[in-house]
Amino acid sequence: MSEQSNKYGLSRDIPDPVKRQVRQRCGFGCVRCGFAIYHYHHFDPPFEEAREHNPDGITLLCGGCHDRVNRGLLSVDTINAHNKNPKCLQRGFSHDVFDVGNQHPVVIVGYSTWVNTKVILEAFGLPLLEIESPETTGTPFRLSGMFYDQAGKQIFRIVRNEWQGPITNWDIETEGRRIIIRRAPRQIALQIRSDPPSSLTIERLDMFYKGARIIGEEGKRITVIASDGSTIQGTSTSDARLDRPGIQLGYVTGVGCEAGIVVLENGVIFGRKCQFIGG
Repeated sequence: MSEQSNKYGLSRDIPDPVKRQVRQRCGFGCVRCGFAIYHYHHFDPPFEEAREHNPDGITLLCGGCHDRVNRGLLSVDTINAHNKNPKCLQRGFSHDVFDVGNQHPVVIVGYSTWVNTKVILEAFGLPLLEIESPETTGTPFRLSGMFYDQAGKQIFRIVRNEWQGPITNWDIETEGRRIIIRRAPRQIALQIRSDPPSSLTIERLDMFYKGARIIGEEGKRITVIASDGSTIQGTSTSDARLDRPGIQLGYVTGVGCEAGIVVLENGVIFGRKCQFIGG
């Protein structure tokens, strides 16, 4: 038996469809504490005795809870009880905390990089992704945000550095430093990468808010489209290119902005009260 398989030759690599079934059943987090950074744990039977990757016998445990199981501090009966009544299903969301330092974090959206910017994304007067100053000197900056799907359902939120993934999502996967939210197979609604302590990247975004659709991908330009599919006309306080279809935003770094990407009823502003470098 190798370290990568058990005595029956079963590989430790769990097929993706099985992992997804486990995530959905457990509410996308540790069944005992709700933390969203987890391991897949065979508990019935234990991996050493498993002949297949049966999703009903696999659960999600955070690193701390998993270690307690491996040390014999949590029994199989205890894990089985938590698996039947996962903490995330009780609370309605899985959660964890972004490691944000005491320097103003940089946020990257598409081709645009926002430095010392309070509001990264604003739509119809509401900040959807913003950064607050520390409560006291030497403590972290505070990141907050809200993301929605086309039905107006909140798919992800950040509350002063704690992120929460509602269990109503079709799938949420944490993979290394990434959080991936899918609305259906191969349909990513949001993908965020954390580079602690000073950078957060929105790698993928397909978000709806009050009729506007905001689409973005790392290395590409942001597109904002009206609910009827027409172009939302926009202006920019920089020389950034504005293309069609939609309003294509990007290419530059905004520094010290009041707001980065601002969606209005009748247009889009790219950089409000802003200085730009690059282009």
